[in-house]
Amino acid sequence: MDTSRVLITVIISLILIFAYQELVLKRLYPPQTHPMTEESPSAAASPVGTPAGTPSAAASPLAIAPGAAMSPAAAAATERTYEVETSLFVATFTSRGARLTSFRLKDYRQSAGKNSPPYEMVQAPPGGLLPLGAIVTRSGQTLDDHEIAYSSSSPAHLEVGAAGSESISFDGETAAGLKLEKTFTFSDKSYAFDMDVTESGPSKPDELGVSMSQSLAALQGYRDIPELQADVQDKVFTEQEKKLRQGVPPVAGTITYAGFGDRYFLSVFLPTHPASGTVAMAYSDKEAIARLLFDHTDHVSTRVYMGPKLLEALESVNPALHHAIDFGWTGVLALIFLRALKLFHFVAPNWGVDILLMTVAIRLAFLPLSIKSQRSMLKMQRLQPQMERLKEKFKDNNEQLQREMMDLYRRNHVNPLGGCAPMALQLPIFIGLYEALLNSVELRHAPFAWWINDLSKPDCLPISWMPMIPYLDCHGLPVLVLLMGVSSLAQQWLTPTSPDPNQQRMMMLTPLIFTVMLVNFPSGLVLYYFASNMLGVIQQYFLNREMKAYTPAS
Repeated sequence: MDTSRVLITVIISLILIFAYQELVLKRLYPPQTHPMTEESPSAAASPVGTPAGTPSAAASPLAIAPGAAMSPAAAAATERTYEVETSLFVATFTSRGARLTSFRLKDYRQSAGKNSPPYEMVQAPPGGLLPLGAIVTRSGQTLDDHEIAYSSSSPAHLEVGAAGSESISFDGETAAGLKLEKTFTFSDKSYAFDMDVTESGPSKPDELGVSMSQSLAALQGYRDIPELQADVQDKVFTEQEKKLRQGVPPVAGTITYAGFGDRYFLSVFLPTHPASGTVAMAYSDKEAIARLLFDHTDHVSTRVYMGPKLLEALESVNPALHHAIDFGWTGVLALIFLRALKLFHFVAPNWGVDILLMTVAIRLAFLPLSIKSQRSMLKMQRLQPQMERLKEKFKDNNEQLQREMMDLYRRNHVNPLGGCAPMALQLPIFIGLYEALLNSVELRHAPFAWWINDLSKPDCLPISWMPMIPYLDCHGLPVLVLLMGVSSLAQQWLTPTSPDPNQQRMMMLTPLIFTVMLVNFPSGLVLYYFASNMLGVIQQYFLNREMKAYTPAS
């Protein structure tokens, strides 16, 4: 078997996969960067929790008409806001619907700028629904509380102390006499809080539930697109805008969490009582809606997590919440690398330095395997003249050629797969590390050195007088990407290659293709590839010196 052909096939396959994702999916089918146009009433989603074909199915998913749900006393009330402040966030509620109008994270910013405001978790489009709604289903009609004028006796500003907790309660009534109470309880130093919804009526409702809504327009950052995320019956699933527009059937069972998340932040319910219910999903007008509905109960208790996809913060609320970080099929490996990166951060409080330290650690861990692979490739390269002579001598006798080839390998202690098998074993490691660095909220707005002030953004050294380069988002040069390309070319130059000139040309094009692909990758990933290439160059240089004295057996 010609190992060089196998190696080329593996490398080209990887390049094609990444190229398809970067140059086809991202360029030809870019995510929506602005809210979608409003659908006609006939195309709007059916009310979640209401069977299609029922009288309410043709109506808007928000079945309560503005004003019709409010009691006469509530109609005269003016809208008020209530603010709850902890050491981690500032939450602002409105009395209209008793919902969040703002949820600002103190430790995270909108951008990497020095004067950037705190990150805003409430991403409702103009005129859209606000999160943390209450849903009631009676006689087949689904009612939403977004127009109810709630009242509260709580002060306008609550500050949660380090050792205690604070609650804010809202009471509302519909024109039909249906009473709702919503209570939110906060504790310090946690992104999770409690939400309780109680309905008071002549009988228990058919369903009582809570709702979360969010715009799914693309955010700033590398492929940072919000999506619906849930874990029902221990099955994790995500739904993007396209699928939600087409219609997604409800999912019933024990709900671990359900809500919305993007690459770095998460807003989900974690129901506690009852825990078994139905997650109904829809896309209405300009936003997606997730509703958690529970049968024949007049009280619902749930935890709410609104914060960063920070591993320790998620697992402190519920260990299963780490599934909300989308690591792909290499999730186990990606989690290991993410935890290792955090350990290195205790040694060096700079995430760029931590990436370098982890690169060295990974290289050392795979050093024996890597050296064995490279030695095998070098030996195969030295055997090429003898292999060519055997091919010429036995060109008409393939069976004899194979026997002679195997005999040649045996005399020289060479495994024809020795150069490819170790590389194939490292592919999951490569992809797992890619996912860990790509989805780490720790790298968001994390500076490294010099011009690199955000490891989650593409690399670019700003040069004001330069015109904007195609596919770049700034006026300047991707210096780190170019250095990575040079290091990749140097490594390829030193690596043993096939005597076939066509294969040699193909392998030398690989660094160029890889450089173009990485132009829009987060600079933290590029830093890892550059450091790994440099260590590979050093290793290959010393191996080449060692193998100069090697003389293959005839």
